[in-house]
Amino acid sequence: MREEWQAHIDELLERYKEQRQQLQDMQAKVAALGATGEAADGMVKVTVGAQGELTKVEFDPRVYRKLASQELAEAVLEASQDAVRQVGEQRREVMAGAVPEEVLDGDYEKLLPADLTDIEAVKARYGLRGK
Repeated sequence: MREEWQAHIDELLERYKEQRQQLQDMQAKVAALGATGEAADGMVKVTVGAQGELTKVEFDPRVYRKLASQELAEAVLEASQDAVRQVGEQRREVMAGAVPEEVLDGDYEKLLPADLTDIEAVKARYGLRGK
């Protein structure tokens, strides 16, 4: 194998290893995310994990005297939605810069577009160089 090719391959492998480590670090940060949402003037608190799963529900003892069952149910839902929203914002912050903005918004088509007529724009978007 020609020396310049080997040097290029070595450079690509090193870049791959660095990106792979960054991805693993990002995944660990995302997996550790969590947030607590509140409702009913703080009497209802719901904590969720990285995937939006409920991990804790807390009621202030006053809530049983102040809210009817339907109001309590609505407060739990409101607090849950708030916590999930917060985790989404945290995830977005952790992943910003690592993935295209469109992907953060859920547009995965932008990650690997079907139409490659403008390959130079795709290369520029992902910081690729060369021909």
